Amino acid sequence: MNRKSIDTLSIFMVILNFIAVLFHATIFLYGTKYIIAIGGSHALLESMGSIPTPPESVYFLSIILYALLVFFMYRGNIEGQSDKRIRIITDLEFVVMVLLIFVMYDSYNGFILLVFADMIHRSRDGKNWLFYTVVSFVAMLLCNYDLITVFFKVPSIEAYISFFPAAYRGVLLFFKNLLPSTNIVLFIIAIITMLMDVITERQKAEAELEIASKINTDLESYMALTEKIAQDHERKRIARELHDTLGHALTGISAGIDASLVLMDIDPERAKTQLNRVGKSVTTGIEDVRRSLKKLRPEALEDKGLKEALDQMISDYKELSKLDIQLYYEWDRVDFDNAKEDIVFRVIQESITNSLRHGHAKHVEIEMYNTEDMYCIVIQDDGKGCENVVYGYGLTQMEERLAVIGGRVTFKTQDGFRTLVEIPKGRSEVNDQSTYRG
Repeated sequence: MNRKSIDTLSIFMVILNFIAVLFHATIFLYGTKYIIAIGGSHALLESMGSIPTPPESVYFLSIILYALLVFFMYRGNIEGQSDKRIRIITDLEFVVMVLLIFVMYDSYNGFILLVFADMIHRSRDGKNWLFYTVVSFVAMLLCNYDLITVFFKVPSIEAYISFFPAAYRGVLLFFKNLLPSTNIVLFIIAIITMLMDVITERQKAEAELEIASKINTDLESYMALTEKIAQDHERKRIARELHDTLGHALTGISAGIDASLVLMDIDPERAKTQLNRVGKSVTTGIEDVRRSLKKLRPEALEDKGLKEALDQMISDYKELSKLDIQLYYEWDRVDFDNAKEDIVFRVIQESITNSLRHGHAKHVEIEMYNTEDMYCIVIQDDGKGCENVVYGYGLTQMEERLAVIGGRVTFKTQDGFRTLVEIPKGRSEVNDQSTYRG
């Protein structure tokens, strides 16, 4: 509603100032002709102290310059223009305004309020309000007729009006004073409306931010709940796997050993046969446990090496989140067993997830290199970081996983968030220094 009101007020101000142009230009044109007709030319020149510009020139130049001013106002308010282009148009608008006031002998300076309101409306972000306010204030001072006449002889519109009959003189003076007063009223209403519009937009933006913040909080709570449910489901699945495989096998083994102990003195041959059966149960149990553990491996590592699995994971993240991830992999000669590969993969996966979820990062760099006695991983993002690291489930799991293979992890807020993982080399690996960084 405020936008429509501002546009309507702008149109009213444009029309009002056009009427002012016509009024003053007409006074100069037809007033000159009337004064010449009644033989008052000499008296007019004496009251002015200078020879005025031909009234026809004043009349047509005033209308042309005002049309140009309105054109620049229209062009400056077209959306989608660059800041540089808008600044040029605004400067031209100001120059035309000054020329218009000069051509009209400084008899009407209401154009300053018109241009000032237009500039304020154009710079809705508020960055140039102070500048335009100062410029308009200076222009108002410099274009004051009483101030100008101290230094220069400028024709006065009152001098022209004074030659008209008393009946017309009062009406003309009334309109001369009514036009700038009405212009000021419209200007004040326009500024108040603009301020109300800005306040309304700000309140609306704050309300939307509040709603977005609430939605974000709800999503984080939902994600935390989903993660907790997933953890509980995974624990239950692992418990079922262990119950169905290892628990069953251990129960059978325990019973078989008890039976063997009983048969050991009574029937050694049967005890031996029973122990063979226990051995087969142990082998079967081991195979079942291996199958269960294999199900816990990341799917990306099932049929791929570590490098290919990381590439696949990064590609998935890029497609789902538009997160820019760069991987610098210098482990081409590194040969990890499945357990180490699983841990490295999960650590990098958790770090990327944290960068996206908590750091709101746009870019992540992963660097995997060797030193003389360490395998190193540096994960750096450009997110918001944090002063104090809070160890939740993910970071705790990361530390616990690395501790299994003797590794360690450190976190640091540096141009975002940095995660440093160090995994010690075995003796045979330390001797191979062909790819390490000194």
